[in-house]
Amino acid sequence: MQVVRVPDHGLPVARLRWMPLVGGLLMGAAALSALIFIAVGSDAFRPYPYAFLLPWVLGLAVVLITPSAYLAYKGQFSLTDPIVFLTWTYLIPAFVLGGLFFAGGWSQPYFAAFIQDAEQALPFTLILVAIGFAGLCAGYFAPFSGRLGARIERMLPKADHRDDAFIIPGYVLFVLGVLNTIIAFIVGIIGFQHGEQVNSYDGLIYLTTLFWAEGTFLLWSVIFRSRKLNLAHWATAAVLVVSALIRAAFSGSRAALIAMGITVGLAYFMARPQLKFRHYVGVGIAGLALLMGGMVYGSMFRSVRGTEERVSVDQYASSVSDTFDQVSRENPSVLMSYAVDRIMERLDAVSSLAVVVSNYERLAPYEEAYGINNNIVSDLSTFFIPRVLWPDKPTASDPRRYGQLYFDYGDSSPVITPFGDLLRNFGLWGVPIGMFVIGMILKVIYRALIESQPARLWRVTLYFMLLTSVSLEGFYGTIVSSLFKDGVVAVVGLLIACFLAGRLSSLTRSVSNLSSNAS
Repeated sequence: MQVVRVPDHGLPVARLRWMPLVGGLLMGAAALSALIFIAVGSDAFRPYPYAFLLPWVLGLAVVLITPSAYLAYKGQFSLTDPIVFLTWTYLIPAFVLGGLFFAGGWSQPYFAAFIQDAEQALPFTLILVAIGFAGLCAGYFAPFSGRLGARIERMLPKADHRDDAFIIPGYVLFVLGVLNTIIAFIVGIIGFQHGEQVNSYDGLIYLTTLFWAEGTFLLWSVIFRSRKLNLAHWATAAVLVVSALIRAAFSGSRAALIAMGITVGLAYFMARPQLKFRHYVGVGIAGLALLMGGMVYGSMFRSVRGTEERVSVDQYASSVSDTFDQVSRENPSVLMSYAVDRIMERLDAVSSLAVVVSNYERLAPYEEAYGINNNIVSDLSTFFIPRVLWPDKPTASDPRRYGQLYFDYGDSSPVITPFGDLLRNFGLWGVPIGMFVIGMILKVIYRALIESQPARLWRVTLYFMLLTSVSLEGFYGTIVSSLFKDGVVAVVGLLIACFLAGRLSSLTRSVSNLSSNAS
């Protein structure tokens, strides 16, 4: 059995080293918020209609950073921790950076005009995020969440195989995922295209494409956990990078490159947990580069395609070629400016959530006509029934119908967030309670698969699949359903991988024994 031990971070020296930095950052942010709160009352900020939002944004930053600061003080800070991961990959970019871009006038979405009583709604939106985040942390740090996760951990299989035994199984999952992704692309399930009708088999086809991500992570993990890289490792890395770039080109998603980076980054962090500050700086720089590249390509690809109407594979490939041609003809400084503009617009989740916060009571009577009323209850009570068995199963959390009602535009998927979804369904008290449940689930998963135990490769892979299935950009009900569905697919994939790894290990031992006997 080959495992990687989780280091003991809880050293008093580490706590003392972090204490001045953590305290100074929090006090500095609080002082800066107070100064801006005073300054926005002056005439200097009058040209910026949403400048009053700045102190609220910085106040939210203090709230969001506090758990990460606490974990750093305890010597337990890691980007693989669910709270840290969600904070730094979504919440801070979307609500702190996005809030600054919106308040400063760099993000000017058309739907800002839909925000009712902006001076009240916008601060309350950030307070709502803080309340939801507090509920998330309360559920995560609750002692019984950790105890339940520890109990599940003791029930899980302890067996594991050598890392190199997972290379061929990883390729098997990778190839299965690639083939199913090609099928999904041809039938119009994935990519920048949208079918008018939901078929009963669409969900199953999409779920099987997740084998690509699972196989990719498994192979990257094998590479990073190896003490010495050989030619097979370098060849595998080349295959993974090239395939990921091709997938990003055809997906048309502006987040495709950053998703690739997250997969590689998590594989590296879980394989080598003892990281230094420079590693986190490097991750930030790489993430920004991938984000900018994805924004440029994805935005131009959508401009070239024009609509999400389904077309032939040849026509779609022609759009990919035309996009590369258009990007190559642009001046680098123009591309840089274009990327920055798109990033500032895309990161802003404050304005879209404020539309929901300021209009949900007024639009509640119309939600039934659009089929999005009580969507959380509907999703949680039906997600475990495959559409193959229930072809007419309603789609309660439909982002396009939601966009049509709240944003007067049904051809895109606007940001809703679990905070807005819980507010629509259950009112203010539903936000902390609902997020408490999610926090508890995340802690149970983290404790059962990662925390305070050897880093077994199959557990690490399952954790990756579950963690990356959690999206704080969409509906609340889809978080639980995605955890369940993606978890089932991940378990099936790991059963295949572990079976093959076991057979290969047995075959290797048999060959080794025969060689020993012959000698």
